[in-house]
Amino acid sequence: MEEKVIANTVDRRKQMVRLFKDNNSVLILILILAAAFIVVDGFGNGFYNVMNYTAMYGPVCLGLAIVMITGNIDLSAGFQAGLAGVTSVICFNAVYRASGSAVAALIVAILGAVITGAITGFINGFFVAKIGVSSLIATIAANYAYQGVVFYFAQSSFSPDDADAIKLIARTKLGGMRWLTPSLLIFLAIVAVVFLWMYKSKFGNNIYIVGDNAEAASYAGISVRNTVWVTYVICGVLSAICGFFMVSSAGYAIYTQGNSLSTLTISCCVIGGIKMAGGKGTAIHVLLGVLIMRVISQMMSAMFLAQSYVNLITGALLIVVLIIDRLTSNKATD
Repeated sequence: MEEKVIANTVDRRKQMVRLFKDNNSVLILILILAAAFIVVDGFGNGFYNVMNYTAMYGPVCLGLAIVMITGNIDLSAGFQAGLAGVTSVICFNAVYRASGSAVAALIVAILGAVITGAITGFINGFFVAKIGVSSLIATIAANYAYQGVVFYFAQSSFSPDDADAIKLIARTKLGGMRWLTPSLLIFLAIVAVVFLWMYKSKFGNNIYIVGDNAEAASYAGISVRNTVWVTYVICGVLSAICGFFMVSSAGYAIYTQGNSLSTLTISCCVIGGIKMAGGKGTAIHVLLGVLIMRVISQMMSAMFLAQSYVNLITGALLIVVLIIDRLTSNKATD
């Protein structure tokens, strides 16, 4: 009887340790928020920026996370977003000039961005899943290709004919609150849908199985290639939503909009709890990771740090989160 009690106690401790490892991003966010509000003067006044940028960059981080759960990577997500942003402006102007309707132009702009993301994601997935090119090499090459197209169209700001109309999604203040925008509500809805889809659907479970052990997944009758391919398409679509949000926030497209997203998205995913080795993580982890990174960024902005210090801190943080990922990886500790 005494041995059984000891065994149960040990099991509970192991469960608590595993729970902490899988959800340490919650504690990190709480500690950083507390430090930001208590220590950094003026942080609260700019907190709406945290929510606005979370809504803007959240979709692309979520798309990358889905790819990472399969054990792959997509380093072209930033310029998939940039290309979708350029496409949205092209579509908006074409429809606006033909019809004079800003509403119709806005709808077509969103559809154009999403279709562009689906196409770029399909291309990436084709080379990684079908041809068998390393996801790292394939998406680096794709990143240069998409960057070239974006640079061709948007070397300087590439503006829609009616900037006010395209700003409605990211700039409208609901209830007069600066942090509550349609883009934030859309992102939170996407997080909820993806979270439920990943856990409740057969295909969502297949993604985790493939990431945990692709060979075992294949023996279980799961099409590893098709599963990976679809995740790249989803990543492309979510990157495109980010691209449209960036255009909606700025009022124009410009080639620099996708520049920093490769490292930012990886940092958000890893610090949120997405494992580089694959097989672990949820949409909620991505939301937490984006919030953590945006809070840190807003803290540095509120302290008026020089860009050189911002880059140094961001680089150091990326190294730290990669170490955290290695130390908390279930595959490494099992």
